[in-house]
Amino acid sequence: MDTRARLNLYLACTFLLVFCISSFVLYRLLMDGALSEVRRESQLRMEMALAVRKYTIEDVRPLLQASGHTYHPPAIPAYAANRSMALLENDHPQYRYQEVALNPTNPANRATGWQVDAIESFRAEPARTQLTHFTDGPAGQVMHVLRPVRPTPDCMACHGAAAHAPADLLQRYGKAGFDWKVGDTVGAQIVSVPTAHAVRQAREAWGWHVAATVTVFGALFIVLNRMLSRTIIAPIETRSSAWRELATKDALTGALNRRSFDEQAQALMGACARSGAPLALVAVDVDHFKRINDSFGHAVGDAVLKEFAQRMLQTSKRRDCLYRLGGEEFALLLPHTDLEAAAAFAEVLRRSLERTPFSGAGHLSASFGVAVLLPGDTLGTLMERADRALYAAKDQGRNRVVCAPA
Repeated sequence: MDTRARLNLYLACTFLLVFCISSFVLYRLLMDGALSEVRRESQLRMEMALAVRKYTIEDVRPLLQASGHTYHPPAIPAYAANRSMALLENDHPQYRYQEVALNPTNPANRATGWQVDAIESFRAEPARTQLTHFTDGPAGQVMHVLRPVRPTPDCMACHGAAAHAPADLLQRYGKAGFDWKVGDTVGAQIVSVPTAHAVRQAREAWGWHVAATVTVFGALFIVLNRMLSRTIIAPIETRSSAWRELATKDALTGALNRRSFDEQAQALMGACARSGAPLALVAVDVDHFKRINDSFGHAVGDAVLKEFAQRMLQTSKRRDCLYRLGGEEFALLLPHTDLEAAAAFAEVLRRSLERTPFSGAGHLSASFGVAVLLPGDTLGTLMERADRALYAAKDQGRNRVVCAPA
């Protein structure tokens, strides 16, 4: 994996981690905020109902009692609160207010199901003043905020002993809703508010956050990639390329160096041994190179070596097969080439080198030793046979190609 891919992977992983954490935290905050808003609205409606009850007790009841009424529904706080909130529900049908009891005067106000459980919770914990309960309705989840109903001495006129209750009350509802005790939990006030609207708004806000985050990151990713390419990646790749070239190529001639020769020779030998394909090694040596250094100087000698390598590369048309082993010694690795083809190739190189004079040194020649990979060969034995063939070429007068026995 190259530098750019690694950096992009790190950026993507970092973004994914931060995005997941921030999205989760924001989602929880938005959901909690939505429920807090619903709870605040529930509290407001509860306070409205309590205000109606207080108004009924302080203003309506005295007025009706002064007119001679012994019992009248508008003077009952629970009736007034239920009636007032019911009028409000005409415009907001999903919202609801109830006052329910275990033993109500009006059978329509009898607690059922989870309402009974809530009242029992208040009875079990007298210090508790509020409880929240959730149910699922046709329009989605509904939050119910409950407060306990605990009779005061003023309530005993209608909910104490049946014998002392107003006759109008007994005639209308019968002998129900009596024998309450002051301070005992007999029922609950319930405000019901749907959460769907607040939750939907929270989810929409979260969706906008996700879209905005992805968009911003996408733009930031592009900008960072361009900046990284110019300021970090390009210089690193340039230096890496230079370092690779220094590590694998001969600085003077441009041919591959001895380290590359050892590595690639081992790899080619293994591949050819497995596939059964031939592999040829050609050892090359510049004839009488010492005379060039002695006659023209080392600067001309270096120029000759450089030109020698370039001409062999141009003739072979392959830049991955020529290696400088040291001094004026070179080698060629020719995969998928048998002894006859390698010898013919070496002959082409030999003629090309002797045909054209070298700058500053005139006509030069080279000797070639050719060997092919044999079963059981190591790199050492293959090079030894190629070197023996090269020495034989020099012994026979130089400027020739000699093949090692196959």
